[in-house]
Parts: sequence; C-alpha cells; structure tokens
Amino acid sequence: MALIKNEIPILEHDTEIQAVIMPDHAWDYHFTEKAVLLFVEQKIIDEYVATHHCETIGEFEDVTKTFYVYKTKHQGKEIAFVQAPLGGAGAVMIMEQMIAAGARYIIAAGSCGALEDGLEGDFFVPTSALRQEGTSYHYLPPSREVELCEDAIIAIEKALMNARLPFRRCKTWTTDGFYRETKEMVLYRKSEGYSVVEMECASMAACAKMRGVIFGQLLFTADSLANVDEHDARNWGGGTFSTAMELALDAVTLI
Repeated sequence: MALIKNEIPILEHDTEIQAVIMPDHAWDYHFTEKAVLLFVEQKIIDEYVATHHCETIGEFEDVTKTFYVYKTKHQGKEIAFVQAPLGGAGAVMIMEQMIAAGARYIIAAGSCGALEDGLEGDFFVPTSALRQEGTSYHYLPPSREVELCEDAIIAIEKALMNARLPFRRCKTWTTDGFYRETKEMVLYRKSEGYSVVEMECASMAACAKMRGVIFGQLLFTADSLANVDEHDARNWGGGTFSTAMELALDAVTLI
C-alpha cells in the first residue's frame, strides 16, 4: 500500500482500500446483488413504489434527508433501488453504501446537458467520462478519463434496443462546476468529442473500479448547451424520468 504525494492535493492518491470510516460502519444491511441508482425526482420513485410490490429494505441518513432503499422484482430478478443525490461526492456515498450492503451490478440513470444538437430526452450510453471533478481522484490514480464497463454498456444498449428506443454511445464530461460551464470550456469539450455533460459519472465509475463491481450509466438529455450563445433549459428532461427508471431496471437484469 502506498500514499502517493503531490504538491497539488487533488492529484495525491492512496492505494489503501480500507479507510478510517467504512460505508457499513453504522449498520449491517444485506441487499440484492443487482442495484439501480436513480437521479430522478422523488415523486417518480414514490409513484413506482405505490404501483408495484416494493419493500423498504434500508435507509441511509445524511444531514439533509433520508434516502430510502427499496426492493422490487423486475423481470424475475430482485433489484434494490434508491434515489441518488446530485453531484459525484454525494452519489458515491450512496453507491459505497449499496456496495457494502451487497450490490455487485449497478446501473445508474439520470439526465445530462446536451453539447450537440438534438432533442430533449435523447438517450446516450457513456463509454468513458472526463474526470473534471474531485471524487474520482480519491479512488483511482490521476488520469484524464475513466472508462466504463463494457458488460454494463452492452446491457444498457440491449434494454434500449428491446424498448425500440434510439441511442448513441458517447464520451461524457463530468464536472463539479455547474456554474462554471463557460462558453470557452463548452467549446473545448465539444472539440474533444464529448457529447454530454453531467456531474456524477466519472466519480461513480472510479468507485466501481476500485471496489471491483460492475457499473454502467444511462443518460438522457435535459437542457442544451449546443448553442453556447443561448442556454436552452427546455423542460429539464422532465418527461423522460419514468422511462429512464424502467430502462435502468431492465438493463440491470441483463448483466
């Protein structure tokens, strides 16, 4: 085990797997191997729970809210699912707790900003994520990108094809700075071949690699930054959340 030091703190890395506080330090949950993390409004989850046979199997508390973990049976497979908070750091805390409770195959679903012309609700399957955030550097040595698991990518694509929905593979730009997506930065990312922007993918992919679990993400476009002279909020992807949740549940059964 080694602590790799650097003058720039974000570039420091510790290869030690154990930490002073581990994600299961306060409970002893045992969930299903298949899990879904949902970047959706609470009402979408509440509607699903109310109309399906779901069991509340756990809860994770932080200073702002309680995240309830539910279990459902989907296409004959038991799946645990939970709402995930905005941003890589919070999302990975939930992901870590799900992994500590037994999750080994994880699909996340959520919205993203479009960097290319297209429609609201277009589906993308990221194959790699740019690490312009902080959380991933606590899990993997510094690098420009982190790749996502091909098995998870294929499962998500199968779910989309089964639903007869068009999609594209893409590279995604993960950033902590929602209000620092400047015109020049957006143009730079577009020139590098990034199709969408979001705030969690690189963080979760890095965590999954370090913990040795399978992870993939389904993204759908909400607002658009394709025209850097005029941001288009559209409807923030509001009409696609329920479909994305069903697709994520479909995809995790296919891994």
